[in-house]
Amino acid sequence: MNNIPESDWKYLRLIKDELLDTLCKRINDEASHIIADPRLYQHQKVLRLFEHVTQKNEIIAKCFDDWRRSNILHKLLALREQRLLTEKQLSLLTEESRDKISQV
Repeated sequence: MNNIPESDWKYLRLIKDELLDTLCKRINDEASHIIADPRLYQHQKVLRLFEHVTQKNEIIAKCFDDWRRSNILHKLLALREQRLLTEKQLSLLTEESRDKISQV
């Protein structure tokens, strides 16, 4: 079963924007490095930025699109894969949810 306890669902809804902001900051920081690279011509920067944004948009979608309780376990696994969930955040989930995450 992919469901998690109601208390965990409520908590995750509370921290969703924070998690998304963390991921977007990481993506933007990486984009800044591309833009600042003096070895690249402007067109190369545009091409690399386009590729970067396209790839990272897939990660954002995997982590945050269709955010529902029925599929939140898949989202939690994606968040963990991207190292977005801190140990403190994980510790605030129920043992049941932590067990489900660690079993996959």
